Parts: sequence; structure tokens; C-alpha cells
Amino acid sequence: MTTIAPRLVALAVLLAAAPAAVHAQAAPPDPAASGPLYEELARQDSLLFDAAFVTCDAAKVNAMMADDVEFYHDVTGMAQGPQVRAQFERLTGNCPRGMGVTRELVRESLRVYPMNDYGAVQTGTHRFVQRGGEPATTAMFVHLWRRVDGGWKVTRVISYDHRVDAASGGASPD
Repeated sequence: MTTIAPRLVALAVLLAAAPAAVHAQAAPPDPAASGPLYEELARQDSLLFDAAFVTCDAAKVNAMMADDVEFYHDVTGMAQGPQVRAQFERLTGNCPRGMGVTRELVRESLRVYPMNDYGAVQTGTHRFVQRGGEPATTAMFVHLWRRVDGGWKVTRVISYDHRVDAASGGASPD
């Protein structure tokens, strides 16, 4: 009995430690959050919002949109083609940068998924912040990108779940 007890104790310790060892192993990287396609579309996201919120270049924003672009927004509703272009012309005409509004991508939220024979879908969360302590708004987005002549065009945008950040309180500029 005395030789079995230490063995049982040792076995119990090993078994108790086993789940911790399994959980301590690094999770495999998320293929939707890394790799060449992810990097390429993260860059497209940056170019799109830089043109819309920093350089305020409506022509550049609209050049990144497909002719048949559709934009679905939980607050403002649905817009198509020319309506979407007009919305971006108004947005860039008021130049968010000039009003102190910035768009911040929540980088760890960005995911990119290939769409066979079409392009890719991009999902994520972003924040719209206004300088001077004004309220910030967080929203989720889905962008459907089509590969066109070696470049990318946005064909569908879904912008939803606009909410005031708990620490701030405000409205979305997008």
C-alpha cells in the first residue's frame, strides 16, 4: 500500500497538469488574420479610408468602388452606385480630417476570407473619433472586394452595429 500511494499521487499530479499543458500550447495562426491576401486587403482598407477621411479625395474613393456598388448602413439605409458616389463626395467635401474626425481600424478584428473566382470578403470593427473629447462611435463592417484587372474594387459594403463607445457617447460620421 505504501508503494502504490506515491504512484497514485504522482499520476494524479500528472493528470492534473496535462490539461494546463495542452492549453499552454500556442493556437495555430488564424488564416483569415494573416498571409498575403490579408495584407493586400488590409492595405486596400487603409487606402480607402485614407482617401475618405485624411486626404478627402472623392475621386480616389470612387475609383476604388465598382460601378454597381451597394452600401447598406444600419442608420442611413441602402444606397446604390451613383448614390454611394454622391455620399462620398459629400463626406470628402466636408473633409472629416478638417473636422477632427478620424477612423481607426481595430486591427485585431480584421479578417479576410477568399471568395473563389471573385475576390474576397473583409470584416472588422472600426472607431470614428473626433478630437476635443467628442464622443466616439464603434461599428462593424463587411466589405466585398472583387478582383478586377489585377486590382481591387469594393462591390458591397455593410456597415452596422453603430454604437457609442461606453466611455464617450456620440454619433457616427460615416
